[in-house]
Amino acid sequence: MKHLRLTSLGLAVVALFATAPAFANSWYEIELIAFSRTTDKSLKEQFEAPTAPLKTSNAMDLMRPLVQPAVADLIKAIPACAPAPAALDATAPAAAPVSAPVSITAQQQIQQLLSEHQQTMQPVAAAPADSLDVQLDAEPVVASLYQLNFQNCQMEQWDADGQLISRALSAQELALQLPAPAQIPTTFTGDGVAKDNAYLVGPDGLQLKNLAYQLQREAGKQLLLHTAWRQPLVSGRNSRSHWYAGVYQNEAATETEQSIDLMQQVQQQLAAVQQGQSSLQLWYSPWQFDSLVQLRLGRFIQFDGTFYLRQLDDANQPAQIAVKQSARLTLGQIHYLDHPRLGVIIQVKRFTPPQATQAATL
Repeated sequence: MKHLRLTSLGLAVVALFATAPAFANSWYEIELIAFSRTTDKSLKEQFEAPTAPLKTSNAMDLMRPLVQPAVADLIKAIPACAPAPAALDATAPAAAPVSAPVSITAQQQIQQLLSEHQQTMQPVAAAPADSLDVQLDAEPVVASLYQLNFQNCQMEQWDADGQLISRALSAQELALQLPAPAQIPTTFTGDGVAKDNAYLVGPDGLQLKNLAYQLQREAGKQLLLHTAWRQPLVSGRNSRSHWYAGVYQNEAATETEQSIDLMQQVQQQLAAVQQGQSSLQLWYSPWQFDSLVQLRLGRFIQFDGTFYLRQLDDANQPAQIAVKQSARLTLGQIHYLDHPRLGVIIQVKRFTPPQATQAATL
């Protein structure tokens, strides 16, 4: 059942129905805070459970390059790797020493990804079915794998004659992504450097820090995400963005969690029947908080949000709940979207980009 309302609760001044002019192809700054609430088991309301993943295929994701960067994104961040890795010539002289190498942890993760990828690409020679010959153990595959040299972004391998063989990273290797972290920091920002398209603000660009601080100190609330970004909005067109936070739950853990507590599932099904629902499908997003935010520029800023929140401390509710809300946002006003288990604070303001960036988007 949908259950979102607008309220102040002493957190912010809310005004939803005042008009404000909006111009096509203008830049805006959006700040978002999401937090969860402690379970109130006295509530008799049955919340909705997600029945399908969020449709994020065409949504902007400014978090992914920082949360789960692709190998290509990490390589581009190394000065010695310019120009782009795909354009590197294996016969070219070695590049200058790396002045800003990626961390040792990231290097190890990259090497592991590349090794696993190469092992999956290794052909497996099948022995003839009628062969009686004793099969000798093959040499370990890892011994023949290329290793990435972070000084020149080349894949290198020593052959049996002691000769060094180098090649550029393949397109498939560049597309590999690092594994998701165990948890995303609650305050999530970028470098704040102005770009021609949407980008995350820097740590100093957050305007609602005091609000986030109050939430962190308030009993019964857990701050999940505080972020802000800048982007141009085109009049009449939807802008969709994907935001997520909290603890990451891998697929193996999800399967275990779905099957380990049969009694909890039975209670959920009974509660669903009592609420007039024919069935309750259990589906989990991998993130503790997962959301799709849609903004549409017109006379107002039209906001449509879908939020998934995982909770495991109330057997009478789905292990993950789905919350949806639509509202008209007034520029400059702080809007508070309230739910018994979830709170979302959003503010949209006009932003004037640097002249060079602004000219490039017109």
